[in-house]
Amino acid sequence: MKLCSIFNVKEGDVLAQSIIDSRGNILLREGVVLTKRYISKLMDLGIIYIYVKDKNLSDIKGQDIEFLEIKTYAVKSLNRLYSRIEYYNSADFKDTLQTIIELVDYLIENKEVSFTYLTELKTYDNYTFVHSLNSCVVALFLGVQLSYSKPMLIDLGAGTILHDIGKIKIPHSILNKDGKLTDEEYDIMKTHCELGYDIIKDIKGINERGKSIVLEHHERYDGKGYPKGLSGNKISKFARIACLCDVYDALISDRVYRKAFPPNEAYEFILASSGTYFDPEIVNLFKKHFCVYPLGIEVKLSNGYHAYVVGQNKGFPDRPKVRVFKDDGGVEISPYDINLVEKPSLCIEGIIF
Repeated sequence: MKLCSIFNVKEGDVLAQSIIDSRGNILLREGVVLTKRYISKLMDLGIIYIYVKDKNLSDIKGQDIEFLEIKTYAVKSLNRLYSRIEYYNSADFKDTLQTIIELVDYLIENKEVSFTYLTELKTYDNYTFVHSLNSCVVALFLGVQLSYSKPMLIDLGAGTILHDIGKIKIPHSILNKDGKLTDEEYDIMKTHCELGYDIIKDIKGINERGKSIVLEHHERYDGKGYPKGLSGNKISKFARIACLCDVYDALISDRVYRKAFPPNEAYEFILASSGTYFDPEIVNLFKKHFCVYPLGIEVKLSNGYHAYVVGQNKGFPDRPKVRVFKDDGGVEISPYDINLVEKPSLCIEGIIF
């Protein structure tokens, strides 16, 4: 599969990874032949990148259908939970908790799942739910790498998937503002942590370890966060993990007021914020498992040749395995693979969408 810009997708291209909508329904399923109407609709929804099938990348598979189905149901259950709280002021967490358990079981059984498959492409209208899911899945992935027990992972997942639930109480005019918030608006936005904690403090199935995430996910390691200005180990370990996952997924997402950061720039921000925003231990764990370049993305090499990313090297996120398919003159050649870890004189010069 090849990752490409929606603006470069052609009629007749075949979708290589399913797309879900804001309610967790399959919007377009893997294998669909894209028409002008489909492409136009995806553009209208704000979807910028999709995976399509490519003859040179037939061995690069999309995400496991079981994993996709679990995540799809998670978005649906979270949507229902938010609706019940917003309109009926009641919270039944059973369905969402069940999806957390299923996610935990899947990630425990598939510890080596590629970081590439953890998150979903987002649109403006499904940001809240899919962002919450993506932050949760990345947090669980890191928790699995830390060898957390299943009960610990369930607490970590439950708190992270609900970390933004307090935004239900924030006016839509502030949440969806197209531009920088005023100081007064920002002060209102910051109350979502405490509002969220008030919402979930009595929910059965989440203990204080999980609830701490909702209250503390905007605390900074250097003490300059909110709502309490906690620092270092005074912030719960779970909240420190969720903080990094929340920021990372927000950076790689299109927002009303800005476009998504390229993965390599988001990665550099996380590394540069070690010891200020984030716990250095968690940053190092993230660095060890993170993939700068998604599978299937086209890149330009320092020798002028073009290639697709076809594999990752753990511990070397900026030096993946690539499949060269164009020479420095832009002429297609017989594809061949290179592991950039083994070619120190060669590096990726840029991403091509």
